[in-house]
Amino acid sequence: MVNYHNHTAMCGHARGTLDEYILAAIENGMKEFGFSDHAPMPEHLRQGISMGPGEIEDYISAVLSMKEKYSGRIDVKLGLEVDYPLFDSFEKRYLVDPRIDYIIGSVHFIDDWAFDHPQFKYRFDERDIDSVYLDYYRVLGSLALSAMCDVIGHFDLVKKFGHRPVSDMNGEVEKIARVIARTGAVVEINTSGLIKPVAEIYPSDDIIAIFFRNNVPVTLGSDSHSPDEVCGGYPLAIEKLKAAGYRKVSGFTARRRHELDL
Repeated sequence: MVNYHNHTAMCGHARGTLDEYILAAIENGMKEFGFSDHAPMPEHLRQGISMGPGEIEDYISAVLSMKEKYSGRIDVKLGLEVDYPLFDSFEKRYLVDPRIDYIIGSVHFIDDWAFDHPQFKYRFDERDIDSVYLDYYRVLGSLALSAMCDVIGHFDLVKKFGHRPVSDMNGEVEKIARVIARTGAVVEINTSGLIKPVAEIYPSDDIIAIFFRNNVPVTLGSDSHSPDEVCGGYPLAIEKLKAAGYRKVSGFTARRRHELDL
């Protein structure tokens, strides 16, 4: 089993040592465990959200040291969670860095709106909810077309605070799923939604079913910001994946995909 979405204290809003995360993953029976901390964001957005540009090499060195330390016990992977559209504060050379095992591409912004930040959730009340979803899926579709990342993170993050579309958005999801299947990316089943206001895994059961019908591969992540969150909600996630028909999950080494039994 794998867990590919986990943060470190370097992002400014997570706690715990790298060893504590890894030991929690070992205790939960993981074969592969990936750190995917937030890639550098612009200075005016960075505080308490991501590492700075000058810290990325320290992050890489720290994770690589863990990879060596725990070799033979668990396969530690080096990843990055990169915002899309890309910020200039992130050096694109890391997209082709041979040390990186995988890139998670995530959409946290609709234009200049950090829609998943609690400070700005009031803006949901200022807009038509269907237009919010359509704008979000527009950006997500662009991410899928970009082929920038290996993993698309928390696919329906826009539901974080419990806002649901009035109209059926399955057609939009189907279009994105077909693009993902064509470009070869993987979608993350992210269990952190269970501890957010929406109280639901990202993505929903309906979306997981759409992915399976369109031959979209999946991976798993708990989006942990502390060691006690590692693998939280995994039994439910595995149950949902198996119910949809999945029997394999994806892992990565040097940005090449492999499969493991679910």
